[in-house]
Amino acid sequence: MFKQLCFFVGVATQALAQSADLGGVKVLLERPDGPATVSATSLEKFKLRVQVDRQGDMRALNVRVELPKSGRNVWPANDVEVRDEAGKAMLVRRSGIEWENLIVPLTEKDGVFIVQAVVPEVQAAQTTSEKDRVIQDATSGARVRIANWPQGRTAALSIRFDDSHPTHLSKAIPILREYGFKGTFMVNPGPKEPGSRQNYAFETQHAEWEAVMKQGDMELANHSAHHRGAKGDEDMDREIGGAAQAIWRLRPGKSRLMALNLGGGTTWETTRTLRHYLDKYQQFDASSGSLGMDDSYGGRVEAFRKTLQTHLERGLWCRIHYHYIGGGLSSSEGSFRAALDIARQHQDKLWIAGMADIHKYQTERSSAKLALVKSESRSLTFQLDCSTDATLYDQPLTLEAALPHGWDAAVTTIRSEAGAAVPAQAAQTEGGRLLRFEAPPQRVTYIIATTP
Repeated sequence: MFKQLCFFVGVATQALAQSADLGGVKVLLERPDGPATVSATSLEKFKLRVQVDRQGDMRALNVRVELPKSGRNVWPANDVEVRDEAGKAMLVRRSGIEWENLIVPLTEKDGVFIVQAVVPEVQAAQTTSEKDRVIQDATSGARVRIANWPQGRTAALSIRFDDSHPTHLSKAIPILREYGFKGTFMVNPGPKEPGSRQNYAFETQHAEWEAVMKQGDMELANHSAHHRGAKGDEDMDREIGGAAQAIWRLRPGKSRLMALNLGGGTTWETTRTLRHYLDKYQQFDASSGSLGMDDSYGGRVEAFRKTLQTHLERGLWCRIHYHYIGGGLSSSEGSFRAALDIARQHQDKLWIAGMADIHKYQTERSSAKLALVKSESRSLTFQLDCSTDATLYDQPLTLEAALPHGWDAAVTTIRSEAGAAVPAQAAQTEGGRLLRFEAPPQRVTYIIATTP
């Protein structure tokens, strides 16, 4: 990773300042030669003061700041900005998939700057605890909970495809439909740029993608307009916002929330935080935590088998991603099908869905709570409350009502406060009998009742 980014910046690297009191942050001066040195001081949590002592070296310099991305000192990298001593936002250069690594270009006049995490302009929904998502009623004996995943599934799986390649239409989507699986397609919908040698398949196959969206069984996501990075704030807006708007036009009336992955091998320069662009265009960051499935990595099918098993055991979201499907391309059809066969073996335990749907469910559940309103021996009234934005987060939550002894599922009903019947499915689990039903992620009251 270090060598890759050094090549990407185009300079030699010498580490001249690291301090044990920086909470795992590394500050390095990048230069081919010269006498300049760099030092850093922690001002408070997630805030550093960096100073360059030029010692007569008046050339333009680059300072690299590496923020810890794991452990107790991990920084919220998407919320980090850099400002000079006067408080003016400074241009920062980053790799598309390594937002925690900052390159700060300095002119001959620059010597001191502040690296800090700032509070997002749009506040995230408040997180609740697991006990807030369960009601255990002593009077009726009923127990209601918000399921970890829809339909009582154990874990979730998303299958992602990058770069708007023609094989996504000719190979990936037909095969996914054959298996009954949903895929997420990270597209670059920007028009071909003057002087560019790249042929944007999305632009040339717009009608085919439009047909896919009308069918509604696949999901599109933001891979930036041209997959080339950006130079400056306005270019960032064009690349992220332009792609988002192109995708929104293909699915009018739907939630605007979608996954964003800026892509490996790209360079992004901006004075703003990544959170600014995520919130402005209703995106969520999907740049990490995914298993690459290109054949060149070797042993991909077996790696997926092991990874999926781990996620099933832990009840987590498993993410995998592909580039191109077919003979002589990044992933052969055979290896692609082999991975899908493994997923199909666990289909009864897996929720295989688009990345936005899975993100919505996770976020909704983590901000939802249940509250007991009234209970009797044969009925239970409770309220579901979810603090997410209903215009963006529209994935139904699965609620599970465990029936107490003496309650017959066949004569137990679930109704809204207005009296409308709520469809439910009876299920037998290791913990006993229960009814599962879907609920919108809003504030809504339900009544569960049985007859003798």
